[in-house]
Amino acid sequence: LRLGLWVKYLAGFRLAPFVPTPHHVAKAMLRLADVKSSDFVVDLGCGDARLLISAAKDRGAKGYGVEMDGELFKEAVRGIGKEGLSHMISVHQKDAMDAELHMASVVTLYLSDAGNAKILPKLQHQLPPNGRVVSFCWPFKGINPLRVERVDG
Repeated sequence: LRLGLWVKYLAGFRLAPFVPTPHHVAKAMLRLADVKSSDFVVDLGCGDARLLISAAKDRGAKGYGVEMDGELFKEAVRGIGKEGLSHMISVHQKDAMDAELHMASVVTLYLSDAGNAKILPKLQHQLPPNGRVVSFCWPFKGINPLRVERVDG
């Protein structure tokens, strides 16, 4: 893992350290959110964009991701281009706190406990009424999830 990203996280500059979501977990998150081709998926802290790529390839969903780290952002752009999905997915190099969520039908994230606490007011304010949120690992304190799924491996 990238040591510099952990240092930025520990210093309070990031909502989470970079730990990639395992591919099988990304697929489970999309299944849990019941993502369809009519959905628009926003991935906060998209890393290499693997979840968005899976949403586009496996489910036909369009989406956009935000990634603060320059190297991960470049990886995301390369991966999307390599898969020929630039017409379905866009990524932006910026902080998740600056992401636009009004058009999202699904928001995915793998932040930290503290990161989820910081982003929750934004989700509550900007997410459309029927929007779905899937968080890997960390629940939102004070929010009762509609569904919880344990994914092994």
